[in-house]
Amino acid sequence: MRSTMILAASLLIMPGSGALAGDHDWTGFYVGGNIGYGKARASADYAVLGVPLLSGSEDLSGAVYGAQAGYNFQRGKFVLGIETDIQATSQKASTTRVCATLACGVGVTQTSEDSIPWLGTLRLRGGIAVDRFLIYGTGGIGYGAFKSTQTLTTILGSVTDQASDQRPAWVVGAGVEAALTAHWSVKGEYLYLDTGTFNTTYSLLGIGLITQQARMTENIVRLGVNYRF
Repeated sequence: MRSTMILAASLLIMPGSGALAGDHDWTGFYVGGNIGYGKARASADYAVLGVPLLSGSEDLSGAVYGAQAGYNFQRGKFVLGIETDIQATSQKASTTRVCATLACGVGVTQTSEDSIPWLGTLRLRGGIAVDRFLIYGTGGIGYGAFKSTQTLTTILGSVTDQASDQRPAWVVGAGVEAALTAHWSVKGEYLYLDTGTFNTTYSLLGIGLITQQARMTENIVRLGVNYRF
């Protein structure tokens, strides 16, 4: 066993074995895969003719997994690049809220069933190479599907709105990537996505026209592996 370990170690440091002997050159195209965890916060405020009706929020948590591809250009210790990724997610949540104030008239019950089937980003990356490590920040745009079923109910009736919107978002994050060989690397990364606010309207018997102002934010942590050509 000891002789086997010594032989394996010697192969890793032999020239031409594919292992790194010094600083890594990050220039080039790469592809890879990743897996992680996402937690989104969806919040909404409802109003009738500008009068606040009810407010609420929910967390959509679940696995996030997918693939990425990009290109890096290194000059000295500085590395600039661009990366795109596409992710599937299991994030979903359901909540029920009740408004019994005078502003709600005959009273309103609101039920939400939401999910994020997929999302993606297109980002710039910039960082500093230290030996075999790349420490970087990243930022750009995000996009994805947000499926939502909203049901508003009074004693006079109910209305259900089903939507599958593709909402844009801005994205920032940071990460560390470590080169294992001349071609293979692993990384840990954090991303924050924010859709900003967007409006939707509903018409409900006994209440009238209801305006929903919503916003979604997302926190993602993930591990990935890349193959550099």
